[in-house]
Amino acid sequence: GRASGGAVPAKDYLPYIDVAIDEAAVYSEFGDMLQDRYTRIQIVTLKPDAYDMEGVTSGVRSQEVEARNYDEESRGWFSRMMSSRSITRTLIAEFDVAKPDITATNALFSSTFSSNNREGESWTTNESISVYATPYFKVGPNTTIEARFRLQLSDEKESSASANVMGALTTAANLIAPTSTLVTYFNAPLMMEASNFLNNSTSTLFGQSITEQSVSAFSVKAWSDKPILVVSAQLPDTNDIKDTRGKGAIGQWAVYLDQPIPSIFTAGVSDTGYPDFTGVTSGDILAFDVGEDLTVYDYIFSRLDLSDRISYLNSSADPDVAGLICNRIERGLSEIGFTSYDAAAAVWAASVSDQFNGAAKSAFQGENTCEAMIRWKALGG
Repeated sequence: GRASGGAVPAKDYLPYIDVAIDEAAVYSEFGDMLQDRYTRIQIVTLKPDAYDMEGVTSGVRSQEVEARNYDEESRGWFSRMMSSRSITRTLIAEFDVAKPDITATNALFSSTFSSNNREGESWTTNESISVYATPYFKVGPNTTIEARFRLQLSDEKESSASANVMGALTTAANLIAPTSTLVTYFNAPLMMEASNFLNNSTSTLFGQSITEQSVSAFSVKAWSDKPILVVSAQLPDTNDIKDTRGKGAIGQWAVYLDQPIPSIFTAGVSDTGYPDFTGVTSGDILAFDVGEDLTVYDYIFSRLDLSDRISYLNSSADPDVAGLICNRIERGLSEIGFTSYDAAAAVWAASVSDQFNGAAKSAFQGENTCEAMIRWKALGG
């Protein structure tokens, strides 16, 4: 492998988290190629809380584990009267995707215990069983991903607003995270804003803390159904977050790339692996959201500066002008994050829109108008 197997660390400087990377999954040249396809990052818990599917349905654990004892963590009324205490333990996953540029942050686990003389005591635990860390994004020839797993521990002696950290942060971040199923040039900044919000919030909450972080980076070439990364996390006892001897495992999470798809407009795929647009209407394509209050139709006809050329095409039906319009639309859609197949579908959808008269539509849909229209016809359009 590319990593040396003989080096032994002198000491475990990350006692609470361990991360492994699967070189075969990362560097494999076999499998479905990802270039000009969409994928997304998925994080899945491996047998959460020692249960498998059969164990959950039967109620019998596949492996016995010690249960958290809330009574042992309780401080009692006298301790609460003398001082407040808030203990927070959170596991964060961050991803930086380059080309396209995407940043995403997810809270995988949080456990909080708050104890004070005003509100009594409360415990909150949240765990992500399966999450999509990103929407779909187009993979290019130079796409890379950097993954960071960070465990943050805090033991505050004063009253803190840290209760239900993961729920509060996730809810707030959802207000500014993109709702589209596809990452584009227009909604990627919203993902960055959401990620920064989460990072700033956790930094504020963990003013006094222990932080452990592991970083892994890899290129995206071929797809494999194997996990690329696996993180195993442990938590300290609430009595002393510095005492690693009392740590206990909270679980493992695997990071996958979702099976690549050629189109975001259709789930249909032909036997040859190309998208099948049967039943997809031009209206569906043009109404697809590429940003906040911005559809494919809006982007093509208000952002690509085509008004003069469209007017000229409507009056002249000049095939050369049709080719210029076609090429500009295809290039613009590729630039904001569409595969060549979806760009071709959107070119066709634009050609049958209300922006063009009959003669202009005929010129636009000619046999050799542009590469996108040729590709659309080859796909059966």
